[in-house]
Amino acid sequence: MKLNEFEKRRAANLIWNAAGNYGISPGFRMYDAKGRADLYWNSIIGAAHRYYDWDRLMEFYQSFHETVDQGVYESLFWLALENSTFEKMRVERPAAAVLREHYAREQLKNFMPSIAESREGWILEGHYRTALGEDSGLPDLVDRKLLKALELPGDLDTEAWIREVGKTLAHYFTYLPGAPASAQKHRRFALPKFVFRKRRTAEEAEPLQPNVRRLAMGFGEALPKEGSETGIKNFGERYQEKTEAQLWQYIHDYFGAPLYEKAKERELAAEFCTGAHAGSRLYLTDGRLSKEERDKLKGFPKRMRREMELRYEKTKRAHEGDLARDHAAVTELRERLKNALQQLRDPEDIPGKAGQLIPGRLYRALCLNDNRIFAKRLPGDESRVSVDILLDASTSQEQRTELVARQAYILAESLSALKLPLRVWGYLSMSGYTVLTRYLDYGERGKNQKIFRYFTAGANRDGLAYRAVCGLMEEHPAERKILIVLSDVKPNDIVKIRYEGQDLAYSGKAAIENCAEELRQARGKGITPLCVYTGDEAGIADVQRIFGQNFVKINSLNRFAAAAGKLLEGALSNPA
Repeated sequence: MKLNEFEKRRAANLIWNAAGNYGISPGFRMYDAKGRADLYWNSIIGAAHRYYDWDRLMEFYQSFHETVDQGVYESLFWLALENSTFEKMRVERPAAAVLREHYAREQLKNFMPSIAESREGWILEGHYRTALGEDSGLPDLVDRKLLKALELPGDLDTEAWIREVGKTLAHYFTYLPGAPASAQKHRRFALPKFVFRKRRTAEEAEPLQPNVRRLAMGFGEALPKEGSETGIKNFGERYQEKTEAQLWQYIHDYFGAPLYEKAKERELAAEFCTGAHAGSRLYLTDGRLSKEERDKLKGFPKRMRREMELRYEKTKRAHEGDLARDHAAVTELRERLKNALQQLRDPEDIPGKAGQLIPGRLYRALCLNDNRIFAKRLPGDESRVSVDILLDASTSQEQRTELVARQAYILAESLSALKLPLRVWGYLSMSGYTVLTRYLDYGERGKNQKIFRYFTAGANRDGLAYRAVCGLMEEHPAERKILIVLSDVKPNDIVKIRYEGQDLAYSGKAAIENCAEELRQARGKGITPLCVYTGDEAGIADVQRIFGQNFVKINSLNRFAAAAGKLLEGALSNPA
């Protein structure tokens, strides 16, 4: 796509007209796929010059350069600016609403239904729909909340606008509010020129000119400001890379100190972050920080650690305020499981080299040189069973935080009372890291309220969480191993997955198939996966694809003990 001088001047005139100031230097201009000055977007840019401090906006915008999520941040920046600027414009210029409606309808024609490849592509499509007064159509609750947070009102000044967008990017990604580009997470390779899949024209396929960048809403031309030595340079010229150590430190400060030394971390990453999860990172923690580490916290991680404490207290109060029901559920579940465990306490006959002859095994001695032709009686022992509970801690579970924590607590109290080895994890993903938080470890007694520290944030790479936890479960000597997953089963992560010859977003069918494959592998190793499904009816087919019939759908504490008890009874009677 080539830009000619006529269209450049036209774009500048559109900006000057909307700004009402011919003295400004229109350093950023927008064009369509044919290289024509975009009427709507240049009008928005001009109006933004009038309503906001443009230099401050560009200073904020430049903090995205060469970051891992640069394309995401840039697209969401313009989405947020369009919405808030339009809200200001519509008061002064009623015709702006007509222009916006026409623009949104035209843009939606260029989207192939439901095949946007990137998260920002889905969200932009959802934004166009809400601009028309329709439902966004976004299937993921996290993306709906992200879009809502970005559709800012028109009553914010520049600094408030920057704070709100920075806070949103920090909550859903790894952006550090107030930090320059040198303090953000950087990529090690050239940024690919993509945002999402649209119908590509011949013009779009052509190489881009210097200073022109493909964005979600068109093509942006960034020019140096008059009188400036640098202006908006080619991306990456002005900033150094943020090191991997800095990102690791961010995850550390946010979620807690690691469970293992660096050597063990590398060993686990080499084992689990391969194949479908190549490019992902793994971080295991118990959520704790030393007093010295807590005292050093600042900025966003400090605020989020405080949010975690408030959430813990709120969940604990909810439990204490409904103590009778929770205890009744524990008692009911414990009694249901006693009968299933009784068969494990009964003596069991296994093949051995001494004892009572088993006639049916004589052929093994003659043909296979296997001398274990006698029945050896072993005493019963319920410790032959271990249980790991895995809690989906992504943002889509936020509305169910107390419910999920209390369900997990009821399970833990019941299983602990029966003296079964038990471990409890939470999982989420953020900026390429899958974070596993261990709330409770095998052998810990009387500490089940630690589960109330369950906290939601970020996205979720379910397949990697399944793979890692099941891999760690293999270290326990129990003969039967049960994994109980509490989730809405909506995998969603920024690190792509190779599926059917394509690199696709980790969501939808590709992610569901990966989750199913991970648990097929786990079953082959003697692990029985179960699911307490917290989602809606629309996701039942996905749950069945992953867990088969080993799930229960329950979105309340009513009859939780009965439903969970039936699920566990089946697993104890019929191991994988």
